[in-house]
Amino acid sequence: MLTTVTDDVLQTATMPVARHKLTVSSSRRTNFITTHTLLFVIDGHKLLHFGDHTHVAEAGHVMLIKRGVYTMSEYIPEGLNYEALLLFFTDEFLKKFLHSYQLSATAASTSASYLVIPTNELLDNFKNQFLGYFGKKIDGLDNILQLKLQELLLLLLAGPQQQQVLAFLQGIAFGGPLDIDYIVRTHLFQPLSLEELAKLSGRSLASFKRDFQQKFRCSPKKWINEQRLAHARMLLQHTDKQVSEIAIECGFENIPHFIRIFKQEYGITPNTDRAKRAIV
Repeated sequence: MLTTVTDDVLQTATMPVARHKLTVSSSRRTNFITTHTLLFVIDGHKLLHFGDHTHVAEAGHVMLIKRGVYTMSEYIPEGLNYEALLLFFTDEFLKKFLHSYQLSATAASTSASYLVIPTNELLDNFKNQFLGYFGKKIDGLDNILQLKLQELLLLLLAGPQQQQVLAFLQGIAFGGPLDIDYIVRTHLFQPLSLEELAKLSGRSLASFKRDFQQKFRCSPKKWINEQRLAHARMLLQHTDKQVSEIAIECGFENIPHFIRIFKQEYGITPNTDRAKRAIV
């Protein structure tokens, strides 16, 4: 059970810009990050699971994380808290920033999911100063927050890992849309909406649907449901898992909805299908 002591959000008129989080108990959950994130851990540790490896985010580093689906754990040593500052930025913001400072010409971009940078006195001062904006009502705060994000990126680009930071940022801004087949198959069993899959692929919802239709000759919703239901049927036939467990494992959070569309697809309910095949 996650107990949140503080969870403040700073935002402009159009989007969240930063979040200050203070919790007192550990948790593990799958998170969908819709915007790219800069993470300062102040206390405790955050475990981020990237496919076949895990990274421990801790104080003394700032971490740049590309938008995506990640399993995250917040580990809190006994007697301590987990506290973090997260700042968010979009593709559009980053492209404008790189163009403004004429940083969009190199071709040494990277497709890495994250980058870890040791903090220094300037970055620590930035973090401490930025925390002071939470809970304040300031005229022109939207513009101030946008300038603060630019300041942080400039500080990162002025440090000893300048080339790695620039390659990472350029990879985000100019890497182009990701392969739609890779995105959909990688996250097939995550309970993500089409809007979230579109964002993961670097496309608008309309572009995502159009590109999907061209590749699969089928609408994304229909194709995804067919793949999930086929996998669910295989689990029904070859495992003893409960129907509700199978539904969730296949990306269906609404169990009655899963049963209804399973019957529409195969003409019988999941339990009836399992019983019928057990007799055979």
